[in-house]
Amino acid sequence: MGKKIRKHLLLFTFCLICNTCLISQEKSFEISHGPYIQHLTTGEVTIIWTTSVDCISWVEAFEQDRTNLYAKERPKFYAAEDGLKTIGKIHQVNITDLQPSTRYNYRVYSKEVKNRNYRNPEFGKTIATSPGQLLSFTTESINKDKTSCVVISDIHEDAKKAGRLLTDINWKEIDFVVSDGDLMNDFDQEDDLFAALDTCIDIFAKGKPLYMVRGNHGTRGSKANELKNYFYFPQDKYYYSFNSGKTLFIVLDGGEDKPDSDIEYSGLVDFDPYRSKEVKWLQNLIESEKFQSAEHVIVFLHISPYFPDRSAWHGDIEVREKFVPVLNKAGIDLMICGHTHRYAFIDKKDGENNFPIIVMNNSCRMDLTIDNSGINTTITDINKKVLSQMVFK
Repeated sequence: MGKKIRKHLLLFTFCLICNTCLISQEKSFEISHGPYIQHLTTGEVTIIWTTSVDCISWVEAFEQDRTNLYAKERPKFYAAEDGLKTIGKIHQVNITDLQPSTRYNYRVYSKEVKNRNYRNPEFGKTIATSPGQLLSFTTESINKDKTSCVVISDIHEDAKKAGRLLTDINWKEIDFVVSDGDLMNDFDQEDDLFAALDTCIDIFAKGKPLYMVRGNHGTRGSKANELKNYFYFPQDKYYYSFNSGKTLFIVLDGGEDKPDSDIEYSGLVDFDPYRSKEVKWLQNLIESEKFQSAEHVIVFLHISPYFPDRSAWHGDIEVREKFVPVLNKAGIDLMICGHTHRYAFIDKKDGENNFPIIVMNNSCRMDLTIDNSGINTTITDINKKVLSQMVFK
C-alpha cells in the first residue's frame, strides 16, 4: 500500500471517528430523569426534571381543554432565579396563580447551552416531552372534606420493592405520596437517588406530588449537600409544613441517629444545634393561625422518639427530648415514622407521648385517609397482607 493511500485511509478513519463522536454526543442530549411534581397546592405547583447537558428550561402549562396543543400559543414558565434563567442539568420550575380544582396539561422543554458567553451565547437543539403524551396535574380543592395519600419508608434504592408497594392503587383517589425517609442509601451520585425515584416517576409522580422526608441516610454521601436541588422544600428547609384539605401535615427532620462526634460521620455533621434550631421553627408554627385553624395535624418524622424492645440511640433521644415536649403541648393527632425497618404501634401515653405513633417497616405502605370519620390508616406489606387497620377520631 502506497504512502498516499495510507494517508487518505488514516484521514478517512479519523473523520469517521470524529463523526461517530459527534453523533454520539448529539444522541446523549436527553431528559435523563422526570419530570416529577412537587408541592401541588390550590394555586401552585413545582415541576422538576434533569437533563444530560446544561440547558435553560421551561414548562408550557395550560388548563385542559379540547383544543389541539398547537392551536394557540401556550403560557411559558421558565426555570429562573432572581430574574435570570438558570443554566444547568437540574431544572425546577415553580408555577403560581393557578386555579383551584382545575386540571392542567403540561409539557417540559430544555434548550442546550453550549456557550454561556453573555454577549454571544451559543445554543444547541431543544428537546421536550412528547406532545402525543401530554402530562397533567390537578390543583387541590379549597376546604375539601377528604384527603387521601400513600406513605412509604426506607426503600433504600430498591426499585423493585417500590414498584410492588405502589401497585393496586386507585391513583384518581390519591392526593399525594410521602417518602418518610431513606429513599436511598448514601447519596454519592444521581443514580443513588433515582434508583427508586425513577420508579415513583413512572408510576405516579408525573401527575401526583411526592413529599420528601429526609432520613438519616439522606444526610450521607458526597452529594448530600445537593439533595435540596432535586426537590422543592418550602423556605429551603428540610423541615416544613403543608396543607391538604382541612389537615396540616408537618414534616420534621431528625438528622442522624448517632452522636455528631461518631467516627462514621468523619467530622462532617453538626446535627445537635440543627435540631435545636428546628424546635424554634416548630414552636413558631404551632403558634400560627395555620396550625390553630387545622382540624387535624399529622407529623412525619423518620426517626421515632420511641420504639418497643429497642434501646435508645442518640437520634431517638434527641427527637424525644427536643420535639416531643413541644408536640405534646400542641395536641397533634398522629405521628408517622420509619427508620427501624420494623413495624410498631406506640399508643399515646400521658406524660410521655400524648399522641399515637405508627412506625412503618421497610416493606410496607400506608394508605392514609382523613375525612369526617377521622384519620383512617391501613398498612399492607409487599405481599398485600394487611398488617393493621386503625381509625383515630
